[in-house]
Amino acid sequence: MGTDFMMVVNVTNNTFSEVNNIALTTMVPSGWEIRNTRFFEARYGIKQSAYDYTDIRDDRVNTYFTLGRDETKTFVLVLNAAYNGEYYQPAIWCEAMYTENCYARYPGTRVTVTGE
Repeated sequence: MGTDFMMVVNVTNNTFSEVNNIALTTMVPSGWEIRNTRFFEARYGIKQSAYDYTDIRDDRVNTYFTLGRDETKTFVLVLNAAYNGEYYQPAIWCEAMYTENCYARYPGTRVTVTGE
């Protein structure tokens, strides 16, 4: 409880061509706070991949970008486990907005935050 930590998401394009207009949606449990990564880049030494746009909300971060053929991009969220309790970390999903059947999902899981 009260500890900052990082969630790292890697996205790889394993197709034979560039994929444009990709949307990555990273949701977090209600008991966690999302820190604005841009404020912490120097402190934590965060080196994110380039993106076109990012939208930071209370419960999620939406990131939009393009991936070249065989390219991997890394995105980092700085989070704070603000409250004790048992939470469900929702699935993380990534999809090409205008390319049919081009998507990936990472399943959600239960997470326990303790005051230890």
